[in-house]
Amino acid sequence: MAEIKSAIELAMEKTRDLVVSSEEREAMAMREIEDKVKAVLRRYVEEMVDADDASKELDRISADKALKKAIIVDTLVEEFDVHKDNERLLALFSAAGIELPQSLRSELERLNNAFREEVEAREMVSRKKIRDDLAGLGVAGSAVEVNLAAWDEWREEVEKAADVFRKNMETLKEKVKTTSGHVLKQV
Repeated sequence: MAEIKSAIELAMEKTRDLVVSSEEREAMAMREIEDKVKAVLRRYVEEMVDADDASKELDRISADKALKKAIIVDTLVEEFDVHKDNERLLALFSAAGIELPQSLRSELERLNNAFREEVEAREMVSRKKIRDDLAGLGVAGSAVEVNLAAWDEWREEVEKAADVFRKNMETLKEKVKTTSGHVLKQV
């Protein structure tokens, strides 16, 4: 009678003689470190841990210090976004022992503030346009409150503004990576 094997047994038989190269092992180790750093970052961004706890968790990740710092810088920088308040990310740089020059911090704050101001200006224009459109349809008065989130025109305006600032943010991300001296090679 034939033996019935599970899928895992069949897979193990087929891969028994396969060997992982040193490059593959290095890439897997790097991915594992990245995953751990991203997990800490996610908990921090979602305010599940404070900067001190995040710093302690990052310290507990066992890896070469230079490699770990490069991964932390890369991961934090990739989280920079014009739609977010990046102040918590900047605080985590310090908590992880990575000091960014004040000029880069100021540039990031300036970029975030400029984006917010642009969105606020576009919001006022969009609200007025939508109110005028509604008034043209006979819907007007003090009780009419425009729900911008429900209007496609508003989402388009925010995306237009974000596109302009996103290019500047990408340039800033590259500056942070090169200034920190921890540029990761892509595996």
